[in-house]
Amino acid sequence: MTTNEISGDAQLSGLVVQARDVHGGLHHHAAPAPLPTPHQLPRLAPHFVNRTEEINTLDEARRAGSSLMVITGLVGVGKTALATRWISSTTDAARPELYAELSGLAGPARPEDVLQPWLRAFGIDRPPAGLRELSALWRSVTAARPVSVLLDNVSDTAQVPPLLPAETASMTVVTSRRLLWELTVDGAATLPLGPLAPSSSIALLARFIGEERIAAEPEAAALLANRCAHLPLALALAGARLKSRPERTLATAAAALDHPRREDPARMAISDGLTETYNSLGASAQYVYRSIALLPVSAVDPDMVSAVCRLQRDDSERLLEVLADEQLLTPGTSYVGPSPRYSMGAAVHDHALALAERHHGPTECQGLVGRLCEWMLAIATQAQRLLTPAQATLRSALPARADAPAVFTDERGAMTWLEERETDLPAVLEAAVAGGADEVTWMLVDAFWPLFLRRHPYALWIQAHEVAVAAARRCGNAAAVRQMLLSGAIGLSSAGRLEEALTWYGQARQAAQAEGDVRDEGQALLGMGACRHEGGRPAQAEPYLIQALTLWTSCGYRRGVALATVLLGEISLSRGELSEALDRFAAARSVLQGIGDSYDAARALALQGHTRVLLGDLDAGVPELQDALTVFAAASSTRWRARTLAMLGEAHRRRGDAESARACYRQAADLVELIRPADAERFRRAADEL
Repeated sequence: MTTNEISGDAQLSGLVVQARDVHGGLHHHAAPAPLPTPHQLPRLAPHFVNRTEEINTLDEARRAGSSLMVITGLVGVGKTALATRWISSTTDAARPELYAELSGLAGPARPEDVLQPWLRAFGIDRPPAGLRELSALWRSVTAARPVSVLLDNVSDTAQVPPLLPAETASMTVVTSRRLLWELTVDGAATLPLGPLAPSSSIALLARFIGEERIAAEPEAAALLANRCAHLPLALALAGARLKSRPERTLATAAAALDHPRREDPARMAISDGLTETYNSLGASAQYVYRSIALLPVSAVDPDMVSAVCRLQRDDSERLLEVLADEQLLTPGTSYVGPSPRYSMGAAVHDHALALAERHHGPTECQGLVGRLCEWMLAIATQAQRLLTPAQATLRSALPARADAPAVFTDERGAMTWLEERETDLPAVLEAAVAGGADEVTWMLVDAFWPLFLRRHPYALWIQAHEVAVAAARRCGNAAAVRQMLLSGAIGLSSAGRLEEALTWYGQARQAAQAEGDVRDEGQALLGMGACRHEGGRPAQAEPYLIQALTLWTSCGYRRGVALATVLLGEISLSRGELSEALDRFAAARSVLQGIGDSYDAARALALQGHTRVLLGDLDAGVPELQDALTVFAAASSTRWRARTLAMLGEAHRRRGDAESARACYRQAADLVELIRPADAERFRRAADEL
């Protein structure tokens, strides 16, 4: 008899065929159950709203071949929610999904602490300990098996490369509060994620409290969304709290968020994350961060920060880049120089301001703002001297600290610098007044004269001069009071507020007569004549202009004589005395060219060209109009560019070129639509009649 024999204990795993006798203990173990496919992504956010544009951007990057996406933004902006939703929508259920939180209470996570559980999820019970071996094994595991990976809250670029899967069809999404620009070297596509649009913020609140409560308090809802800085996390917390308290009004919830010392979950959720980022900064970056929040401006640049924080320019540029890398500042384009301008979002500003008030005393805060005002005065003065060198100015001696290196090299750069700070001027003036810097206040308004003259922001022009007149009076500077009255009256007159302008001119004339200042008296007389001419009373205007011309001739003020002559020429033009008008314009232009006042010389040239057209000499008049238009375009002069275009339109009409005439009239109308709507309507009517 034949027997099969296995001696000793036998442990069998799997099927064994034994043909003869078996002697000894026999143990059979069933094969272990296969591990489930990893699906480790966080649960989809139930109140996700309107990130269509961002999802399309990620889709386009994926289609372009990118396998590494980096989503960056502030704490609470919804980076993880977006990443989770996008990964879930772009991968099938069979593909493994791995997740790791790379920053926590214990600090940044080590890549090896992430790889070990990932490898165990793929059935490797005893992964190696060292990062090099772990990373190599991870690449081997994923070499032929595409996976989707979400690396959440990455704090350092070095955390990412060891965790990247090998399969080119795999997809990795990184979220971070930092910019992580270094990952673009590895082919990353970056998506800076900003706050929600106001309408989306309201929609998110409505998910919690319903459309009815939103409709009952629409203004309070908008205010609450703004108080939450349009950040999804803060909005969700505010909405959840309101949902649990149906008797609480939205206005009350918004007011609670505006209280700096009241603990509110929505505010604290954002503040805690920002504080964590702030604490990771060096001392110099922290100081710049706090200081920026104290400045009454919408954006900062390296030159400004260098002056305000008393830093070398290279240091200020570097520190601003550090803050931008940490998503605490948003870089924007500056049209003056190569350095960007940086803005601070609402939530970040509130956080930085609270820190500034805690760390800086009143004297230091006032010093920072005072240095800003003096720096702006220094740069604006440089712009004024470049753009309107013929302007009479009392700023022969600036305050001792108001000195700064130039930030532009030509007229276009100077004008652009003024335009970029136009919206900041009211707040800066208010800060200067609050700091008792009355001399700086009126000087700053005086230095912005090229902006007022060429861009005609009438509301700002008048508001700024009201502040400047009061400041000049407080510091007892009679000459400055007259100067501000005169330049402010020009703004009132240009805005069509002729009676108010006449009052300001009258005050300036009386003050000039009391001081025996012939030049300022002549300026007041010129303005009074201009107001009457603008109001359709040329016969009343002429005596004032002749008086001004006489005074200025007696004191040798050639520019004033030329300006009065230009206006007298316009009166001659209105009467149909074309030859006399032409002589006056030509004489004024010659003087203005001789003293280097190219802008006012171009005004005289435009009127001269128009007069030639009216006289029938189009061949001479049209080129003069075109030359003047070139000057006004280069000077960014809105009103005179529009006026010259209208004159050129008239010339084309007389030539029978209706198409060119319509184009000129319509372009003129577009230029003055906001500042002089009546003129815009007149120009459009002229175009339509052709």
